[in-house]
Amino acid sequence: MKGKERSIWLDCILSLINHGRVKKVLSHLKKWSVKEQNTVVNLSKYLKRFENSIHYDKYRSLGLPIGSGEVESAHRYIPQKRLKIPGATWHPDNVNPMLALRIIRANNWWHDFWMAIAC
Repeated sequence: MKGKERSIWLDCILSLINHGRVKKVLSHLKKWSVKEQNTVVNLSKYLKRFENSIHYDKYRSLGLPIGSGEVESAHRYIPQKRLKIPGATWHPDNVNPMLALRIIRANNWWHDFWMAIAC
């Protein structure tokens, strides 16, 4: 498949994925998987693994992000900034509560959190 035909096929696949029609995409990809093309095989595995989570149209309608960029960026500033302080050591029992507090603060839920505890 080349050029325009490939572009049309890809647009169709992406549209199906965006609308949560993963089973249909997987049936299209089976034709390619037989030929052992790594990219298609890897995509098929990913879609099978996250089939119940891929509802991008629904997430967009709720105003939620669908990319991982925001999460990866936040990861550097929320957990890593605190966990990677020079000389710091952490007991496994303390990591999740500390991260929960940092997430509460990052989302501006600090006041609500303390009000819920007090009441």
